[in-house]
Amino acid sequence: MAGDEETGVTVHRTVKELDAGPIAAMESFPIGLDDTAGAVYARAAPLAAELVSRALAEQEFRPQLEEGVTYAEKIGPADRELDWSRPAKELHDRIRALSPHIGARGEVRGRRATVWRSRLVDGQLELLEVQPEGRRRMSYDEFVRGLR
Repeated sequence: MAGDEETGVTVHRTVKELDAGPIAAMESFPIGLDDTAGAVYARAAPLAAELVSRALAEQEFRPQLEEGVTYAEKIGPADRELDWSRPAKELHDRIRALSPHIGARGEVRGRRATVWRSRLVDGQLELLEVQPEGRRRMSYDEFVRGLR
């Protein structure tokens, strides 16, 4: 949701402090402009398996630096809500971060809907996949055709 351009996987020893345990293996990778959380998870899973294997083989931990530590708040119901007055990039980042499992919610053409996919076109938000309340997921074009 923060619009980060990269993420990664870290294997570390858990300690009481937040983000403080020693690191055994770490690798980052870019987040594409239209990557959803699901796409990021799919890319991270094989990398995580590789890093765990490497960490078990090497069993070498180095201290984690306090510099750059961030905290991600738990996602709550308010985080799902789309405020259409916000910038297009911010809305797109929220939609991507909540797809494919939680979904972003808002009023779309006068109806409550979950927005699953979007993209930015010339700085404007374009909806691609929505799910009106009580209905199935559908393309935005199908949704608009159903409003007639």
